[in-house]
Amino acid sequence: MSSKEVNNHKQSGNINRNNRGGISRRSVLAAWLAAPLIVPRYVLGGPGNQPPSDTLTIACVGVAGMGRNYLAGCDSERIVALCDLDHDLVNKRGVFQKYPKARRYRDYRKMFDKEADNFDALIIAVPDHNHAHLLSAGIQLGKHMYCAKPITHTIGEARRFRKALLKNPKLITLSSVQSAGTEEARSTTELLNSGAIGPVRELHIWCDHPAYPCSLTRPTEKQSPPEGMDWELWIGPAPYRPFHSVYHPENWRPWWDFGSGTVGDMACHTLHMFFKELRLGAPRTVYGYASTRNTGFFRNLPTPECQSNANMVTWEFPARGNLPPLNVYWYDGGMKPHRPPELDSRIELRNSGLLFVGEKGKLIAGYYGGNSFGSRRNDGEKSSSRGLEGGLLLPEEEFRDFEQPPKTLRRVEDHYGEWTQACKDGKETICPVHFGCEMTEMALLGAVALRTRRVLQWDAENMRVTNNSQANDFLDPPYRKGWEL
Repeated sequence: MSSKEVNNHKQSGNINRNNRGGISRRSVLAAWLAAPLIVPRYVLGGPGNQPPSDTLTIACVGVAGMGRNYLAGCDSERIVALCDLDHDLVNKRGVFQKYPKARRYRDYRKMFDKEADNFDALIIAVPDHNHAHLLSAGIQLGKHMYCAKPITHTIGEARRFRKALLKNPKLITLSSVQSAGTEEARSTTELLNSGAIGPVRELHIWCDHPAYPCSLTRPTEKQSPPEGMDWELWIGPAPYRPFHSVYHPENWRPWWDFGSGTVGDMACHTLHMFFKELRLGAPRTVYGYASTRNTGFFRNLPTPECQSNANMVTWEFPARGNLPPLNVYWYDGGMKPHRPPELDSRIELRNSGLLFVGEKGKLIAGYYGGNSFGSRRNDGEKSSSRGLEGGLLLPEEEFRDFEQPPKTLRRVEDHYGEWTQACKDGKETICPVHFGCEMTEMALLGAVALRTRRVLQWDAENMRVTNNSQANDFLDPPYRKGWEL
C-alpha cells in the first residue's frame, strides 16, 4: 500500500466490515514497513489545523472497567466517542452519564468508520486478546494511543508493534503503568543506580494479586450474554467459546485465551523501575511453578486453560556487558521470598515488594517503588522511620550513614496529564508503548513458562524456544478465521 493509498484509506473510513477483524493483514504489514504514517492534524499546525494549545479530542474503547479510570484521568480533555460491548454495565457504572456529549458505540469498527476525523487520541482498555486489532487501527489512522498493559497478548505481537511504533515516532503513546515516573519509583531507581549494593545478582518480585478467581475449568452450563452484547465481537481473534459470567465482566484475566495471568497483568507495574538499568529483556532460561487444585484426597484437577492461584517464575539472565549473571524471581498468590536474614525480626515483609540482592548489600523497596517501611529523613533530618526514600538498605548498620542519592531522573506528577500534554507538545512520554512492548515480552515469556510448566531455553534473537515445541505454539499463534491481521 502506497502512502497515497494509506491516506485515501483513512479519508474514506474504509475499515472493511466483511473482515471480522476490521483491517487486513496485508494493509497493516504494508503500513508498518512504510515511512511514518498519517500525522494527527493538530501536530501539523498551520491554517485549518488544530493548534497544540487546543483541547485534545479522545475516543475510548472499553469504558466500563479500567477504561473509566483512564477516562477520569483525561476528563479535562474532550471525550468525543465511547465504545463498549456491554452498555448495561456501562450504564450501571455511570460512564455514559458522565460524558453525555460523547457518541456511543458497541462496535469499534463502526466507531472508527464514523469518527476517524473527529478524534486525535485513542484509549485502549479492552481485554488483552483484542489489543492487537485496536493498536493496528490506531497506527493506520494515525492516532496517539494510551494502551492498557500488558500491551499485547503474545510475544509475536509485542515485537511487531514495537517495531511499528518506533517507525512512527510522531504517534505519542503511553502504557497504563501509573507508577512510572513517580517520586517513589524514581527514588528507588536512583538508589539502585547509586551502586550502594554493588552489582545485582538476584531480584525477587512478589505481588499480592491475583485479584480474581483462578484454578478454574471451562464451564459447561449455558448462559446468555447481556442484552445487546455481541459476544462474537468480544471473542474476536481468540478461540471461540460460549458466553459465561466466568469470563465477563472482568474475570477474563486468568484465562490464557483472553488474558496473560498475574505475571502478564502486573509485571509491567514494577519492571519499569529497573528494566533498562539491569538490562533485562533477553533471558537465557525461564521456568515456572504453580499451585495445584485438588477435588479430594490426592485427587488433582488440572486447569490448563486457567492460571493457578499461586505462581512462581524464574528468568535466568547471563552476564550482560559489565553486569554479572542475574536471576529474577516472581511470586504471586500470597507467595513471598524468604526473609533476608539481615532484616530486623520485628519487621514484616509487605504483601508485595522488591528485594535486590547485590554483591555489597541488599535493597528492599515497595512494589511500585519507594520505601515501604517509611523514610529515615524528613527535610534533611532523621526521623523514627527506617530506610531512605528509595527503600531500605541491608545490613542497616552498614548503611546507617548512606544518603539518598540526588534527584537526577525526571518525575511525573500526573500520569494521564503527561500523556495528553505530550500529545500536544509532540514529546515522548516516560513509559511509551514501545517500551511497554519490551516489558510485556518478558512478562509473557513468564506466562508461557507457567502454561508449559517446563524449563524453557530461550533464543531471543529468533523468538524461539529451542527445547519445547509446545511453548513455541504460544509465542505467536494464528488468529481465529476472519480475524487475521
